Amino acid sequence: MSNEASTYEEIADGISSYAGESGGDVQRYIVAPAILELMGPANGKEILDLYCGAGYFARRLASLGANVTAVDNSDRLVGIAREINERERFNIQYAVAEPNDLSVIEDSMFDDIVCNMGLMSTRDLAGTVAALARLVKLGGRFIFSIAHPCFSMPDACWIRDADGKLLYEAVDNYYAERWWPSNLAGPTKERSKIKHRTLATYVNALSVRGFNVRRISEPRPTQEVLTLKPHLAIFERVPAAMVIEAIFPYL
Repeated sequence: MSNEASTYEEIADGISSYAGESGGDVQRYIVAPAILELMGPANGKEILDLYCGAGYFARRLASLGANVTAVDNSDRLVGIAREINERERFNIQYAVAEPNDLSVIEDSMFDDIVCNMGLMSTRDLAGTVAALARLVKLGGRFIFSIAHPCFSMPDACWIRDADGKLLYEAVDNYYAERWWPSNLAGPTKERSKIKHRTLATYVNALSVRGFNVRRISEPRPTQEVLTLKPHLAIFERVPAAMVIEAIFPYL
């Protein structure tokens, strides 16, 4: 294991306090709605939530009528998710497993697999995608969100004028794939690290295992959201995240 990258176990308490019961603002108000829009009706579907963390998105899917299996490689985070689920009693099954070794789950189980801002934490992207290809049904989908690789990257920064007004975002070293403390990780950003990868790296990893990208979303906050959460206005200018829908296989 690279000593550059924190494990989910190391940052579990920070993540649970930041996004445990309601999700962080970027995820709750921008990213999660975009995933749900691409997904469409969830009622009655078998859905895997990979890198479920403290279970926010799994509970959101279950509230829409999905039969959810939620997986994370952190005992602590899955424990938090289970504790919340005991109170709220959603139809969710939890498991602790590495994303590239999901042998605890049978083949071809899921109509959809989702991963909400978690794929950036895997150290083995190819192995993870291969594991998901085994689990999704033919014609099923993998829908995932990532920090936008063209804007949320290690050497990106906002340039301000003398009065502190934001002028533009500067980006550099897009091709340098490396671990870095995410600026979308809220209070955990000093301890959590994600892997910056190029868009081509993600798409090619999907293609090798038979997934075909059908749609991409670069969500922005709505005016209703900005009224409630004005600090998210920066994401009207550049996207915080990208959501990708991939079909297995394309039919």
